[in-house]
Amino acid sequence: MLVMDLIFYLTLGLFILLFGTLDNNIDFDFWARLVVGKNFFQTGTLFNFDFQSWGTTHKFIDHEWGSSLIFYLVQNYFGDIGIYVFKSIIIFATLFIITKVIRLENKKIPLHFLFFFFSIQAISYNIFSTIRCQTFSFLFFAIYLYILKKTSLKKKYRILWCLPVLNIIWANVHGGFVIGLILILIYTIGEFLNKKPYKPYLITLIAALFTSLINPYGIEYIYFIISALSLNRQYITEWQSLFSTKLYQNIMLKYEIFFISAILIFIASIFKNIKQNGFIKYIKKIDKSKYLTILFALIISIKSIRFHVFFVYSITALCYIDFYNIFNKKLPEKIDKLKEIIFFILILISTISHIINYKFINIVKPSEYPIFCSEFIKINNLKGNIFTNFHTGSYVSYKLYPNNQIYMDGRYEEVYDVNLINQMATVFLAKNYKNFFKKNHTDILIINKIYPIYNELKKDLDWFLAFEDENFALFLPAKLKNKIYKLPNKNLNYYNKTKFETDINWL
Repeated sequence: MLVMDLIFYLTLGLFILLFGTLDNNIDFDFWARLVVGKNFFQTGTLFNFDFQSWGTTHKFIDHEWGSSLIFYLVQNYFGDIGIYVFKSIIIFATLFIITKVIRLENKKIPLHFLFFFFSIQAISYNIFSTIRCQTFSFLFFAIYLYILKKTSLKKKYRILWCLPVLNIIWANVHGGFVIGLILILIYTIGEFLNKKPYKPYLITLIAALFTSLINPYGIEYIYFIISALSLNRQYITEWQSLFSTKLYQNIMLKYEIFFISAILIFIASIFKNIKQNGFIKYIKKIDKSKYLTILFALIISIKSIRFHVFFVYSITALCYIDFYNIFNKKLPEKIDKLKEIIFFILILISTISHIINYKFINIVKPSEYPIFCSEFIKINNLKGNIFTNFHTGSYVSYKLYPNNQIYMDGRYEEVYDVNLINQMATVFLAKNYKNFFKKNHTDILIINKIYPIYNELKKDLDWFLAFEDENFALFLPAKLKNKIYKLPNKNLNYYNKTKFETDINWL
């Protein structure tokens, strides 16, 4: 048992390392996180305003400030390889805890890597991108699930007091701590329906609500979180429903297959249990907390692409045994073990062959970032307000401040007026953009060429196309048309080596 567990965890770790290096992108908001971290360690303070923007901002309530500090330390002291290793450790720790949840009900149940392979593949686009703040929410979700499940089974309620303490950390690294509070509420209701003591969970929930106030912003932080939950994010792809967005359908096909398969198998397991025990006995016997957790994860995963991970982790942790009982054909022990060893060898060979020549460098892809346009602005010393997509705003500001400010970046609910992102969307769709630029003084435009406004601006006499690459175009006011401009370096190695260089400094 111990040997096979060791093989399973080695296979899992190698698999995470392999797939964690296949995606070497940098998250769009990572640059803003570095700035917050740098400011804190240089000045000992947190921002209460956004100095990088010329858009309409409000008091800066940063629900990810703790993550910013961690990311800055990792990047500053360990560089790209540190980011990769840190990301892999967090993902492995999360899945390790998921296996511990599984083993709470059956310590001897074999851990088959194939099931985890499909589970991880289903959400690979969500967990293997460059480290993001919500990665901590996935980890804490698994920890909460383990503590709540263990308390329910072992009836040792003292461990619940870990949750209000952990909530302090979670609430200061990511706003997803609300998921943790809801999870405690679910177990409070579930244990009441299970006719088990529910008051310890209720007391824990109340305590966790109070510890949510332990943050740099106090009660204002809670008001902000409540308002953020009600924001209209119709133009943010990751906040759209899996079944409504037209983008990234190919990427999410694996999740769709997993989602449908998991639901069907889950229903099949229910019918199997009803057939074996009878409906009345089954209803009395089932763990209501488990079913409520899965139902909650199911609902939020349908509501938003961002929440897919919670559904996959819930199903994996709470239904692994159900699925195992359906598919377990009781293979001879030697064949069963041989199967896992073969998986280990295949993953080991794949990982070694991939890693041996891998450079562990996070890159800024010209297909995603306006690296050439930003360099054009820098080398030609162009100053003023820049209008660019909120996705790329964080990078542009990181590279060009203090000579330039951006309209907004991806921290839309933390920093900016709630209407800014909708106004930005109408501009990119070429709706009333002239009135927008007149009302909001704009000096430089960096436009992704996929948007309708690109073709409109090429015909607009007030602007001229100063520079473009395959993906982005840079427009300047027509009065600057006759000047001679330097062209940016086209060597991608230059941009990847200098990607973290910035003039933003407080020393």
